[in-house]
Amino acid sequence: MRKSKTVVPRGIGAIAYRFKQASRALPAKAWSQWWKTLAVGLGISALSVYIMTRLAMRWETQGLQAWDEKWLLIMRNYSPLSFNQGITWQSPGNLVGMLPVFFTLTALTAWFKKPLIAATVVVTYLGQFALVWISWGMWSRDRPNLIANGIAAPSLHSFPSGHVVVVMTVYGLIFYLWFRTSRSGLEKLFAIAFATLWISLISLSRLALGAHWPSDIIAGFITGTLWLITVTTALEKATRICQKNHPKKLS
Repeated sequence: MRKSKTVVPRGIGAIAYRFKQASRALPAKAWSQWWKTLAVGLGISALSVYIMTRLAMRWETQGLQAWDEKWLLIMRNYSPLSFNQGITWQSPGNLVGMLPVFFTLTALTAWFKKPLIAATVVVTYLGQFALVWISWGMWSRDRPNLIANGIAAPSLHSFPSGHVVVVMTVYGLIFYLWFRTSRSGLEKLFAIAFATLWISLISLSRLALGAHWPSDIIAGFITGTLWLITVTTALEKATRICQKNHPKKLS
């Protein structure tokens, strides 16, 4: 019988095998601490998102909508991004731009036997969907139609901005990994500055397109930050346990 020559399944299988082997080499206590931290953080984040959404729904007719309309028009006039530039800058945060980043980062960290990081990447990406869907399930807020007659805005689920949440979490994790592995103070400062610029421009693009209200963007930052803190805390706690048991091995 001839062996299959399909490269992709073989590659996925090889990556999965290396991840499995590296995972088993880590202390069980590290994985336990990782899961527990994620579970607690997810619960706190979910509750925070629930409360935030309830408050926004209550405030919508008590000044929030008027505030959003005012500031969206101000952003249209004074935004550093034009409508066309917004189309370009939103791309790294949509599925077409994000999925290659997600799959590549997961594959590389698994292949180079960094199982904690690989698992954290997967949980980071999937977990942010769960948090966003809490709000979207509670409130199908209409999108703006104040810029270009709403041509770049889908009909529903405006609060919070899913774009901002995924950018804050996935790119935030990437910049965090860069920051923590750097041994140069100058490089760390550059990582912070670049992360701020990158995430800000992608987020501002959603306002330049009129795809979200300003409060949607703010809620996206809050949601993304909560989840980013959770996953990085889980990673750090598990890593410290690994370093105590195997100080020369990286997780």
